[in-house]
Amino acid sequence: MKSRLIALVLAVPCLTFAASATDILQHVAAVYRDLRSYEVRVTAQTVYGSDVSERHFAETGSGPGKYRVEFDNPNSELRVGDGQDEWLFRPDTNEYSKTPLAAAAGTHIGALAEIDRHVREASIAREEEFLVNGKPVPIYVVNVVRDQWPRGSIEGAEHTMYRIDRESFVVYKAITYSPKATEILLYTIARWNQPLPEALFHFEPPASARAASPASVPAPSKPLVGATAPDFTLPDTGGNTVHLREFQGKVIIVDFWATWCLPCRALMPRLQKMYVNWEKRGLVVLGLDVGEDAGTVEKFAREQSCSFPLLIGAEPDIAARYFVEAYPSTFVIDRLGHIVYRDLGGADPAKLQAAVEKALGGH
Repeated sequence: MKSRLIALVLAVPCLTFAASATDILQHVAAVYRDLRSYEVRVTAQTVYGSDVSERHFAETGSGPGKYRVEFDNPNSELRVGDGQDEWLFRPDTNEYSKTPLAAAAGTHIGALAEIDRHVREASIAREEEFLVNGKPVPIYVVNVVRDQWPRGSIEGAEHTMYRIDRESFVVYKAITYSPKATEILLYTIARWNQPLPEALFHFEPPASARAASPASVPAPSKPLVGATAPDFTLPDTGGNTVHLREFQGKVIIVDFWATWCLPCRALMPRLQKMYVNWEKRGLVVLGLDVGEDAGTVEKFAREQSCSFPLLIGAEPDIAARYFVEAYPSTFVIDRLGHIVYRDLGGADPAKLQAAVEKALGGH
């Protein structure tokens, strides 16, 4: 079912671009192969149905096979590539292993140096904007299908959507889809081609540690439905600031969408109708646009007579808080601030409406 929904969301008309998808991937690979050193902060999210998990770590590298992957959680594993072997150390069990680099799983940044390999199909889905350090940056969104996936990819991977800087060819985000799960990776550059201490890429096991075969431990998953809705602050198309917390005590629909997304456009009249019919009962509808500017969104609102607030700048930070894997992604938040319903791709408007009615109750 997930694959069908994702295909529906991606079925939008492609535009004509000067560069081809193959050209873009080759440029990206060249950028990462030529990197002398780097430090990149990575947020890795996995979505299993309505269950989600998240890990944060820093990947640092300097030259072929020299890297360090260090998680924010001090009890998570440490991975160090010294140019010949990969060391994996588990502080919680005080165990370590040593594996030749040729047999190691590799790293996320290392995989980007080979982004142009084993590609069966590649296409440019669209151009949009992506907020980097609070500023909109033009990007390509490139869809890639592979005949061989890198080691460490999610099981059953079918395709990946990359967000790629149109000028620097740096990758900011990658979403990989499989029938059972989705993996979302967000990359934030901390250092780029700056000198790094060689000691980062050396590992000496503690004297008390024992050699073993410790496997990486996945982050624990948690249900998204039932969790407290993450707060956010975003501007509307007129520049007015809107805070989610302002609507405490009301029922809120939060809809992640874009004008290029046909299922998003199909859902909008339904959201507008619910908003008009139930605003007096305490319903708030917030449309969170991804990747577009205020002019584009305001023009759509006028053409579609959309009267509920449309906010901009939801990608990447707010989308990440809600583990958004496709568009539209629609959430119903009850009067206590809990997510009580989540819909992908506008698949079932009747269920969405029923969830809103239930949350509104007798008010």
